[in-house]
Amino acid sequence: MNNQQSNQIIGLGVYTLQEAALYSSVSYQKLSRWLYGTKAISPIIKSQLYEQHLVSFLDLIQSKAISNARNLGISLQRIREAIDVLKRRYNIDFPLAHRFALVEFGGELHIQNHKEDKITQVTGGQKHQTLITKIVNQFIQDLEFNAQDVAEKYTPFVNNGITITFNPKVQFGQPIVGNTGYRADILNKAYFAENSYRSVADEFGVEIEEIKTAILYMNSLSKRAA
Repeated sequence: MNNQQSNQIIGLGVYTLQEAALYSSVSYQKLSRWLYGTKAISPIIKSQLYEQHLVSFLDLIQSKAISNARNLGISLQRIREAIDVLKRRYNIDFPLAHRFALVEFGGELHIQNHKEDKITQVTGGQKHQTLITKIVNQFIQDLEFNAQDVAEKYTPFVNNGITITFNPKVQFGQPIVGNTGYRADILNKAYFAENSYRSVADEFGVEIEEIKTAILYMNSLSKRAA
């Protein structure tokens, strides 16, 4: 990657497809289709780093939202329709990484506007449905948003007050353990190499509980991916 390309991705968060599949609990093949498409099918959300064949932080968040929608039985056609409407009618660049709650009712998708306390149907024929069942972006409570209401930080895991946080402006968006500055996967690998909490704690200058948090988080990903 040249310097110009490197400058273009600073602050976006950068993951390989394998990393993004692990962190989003979506299979590699499925995530590839969603972000890059195939010869026959266009991507559902074209990756911000499409040309580099990488995945950005907002790609990761939107992929999780798609996965949640699919788990609720929402078709890819409906998801595509919702994304298209939200981009064209509401001028939202990253519809599935936005602060509003995307909800499902009767097989259709709606948005619940947090500022207006209003529900608007964005797929199908009818408008202004007022009943809610299941929230598609179920992990919205794990997100922090910027002034434009777009996700800027993701905290999917907490153990005894120690967080695992994804911030695209910190270490290219990799999962960071608490305030250590270290990636969860690095502390996890270090423990299994040393087989000693104290050795790793001394080497990295972290607390044992922070190492345990990294291990628990990485184990949780493995279980979800299984």
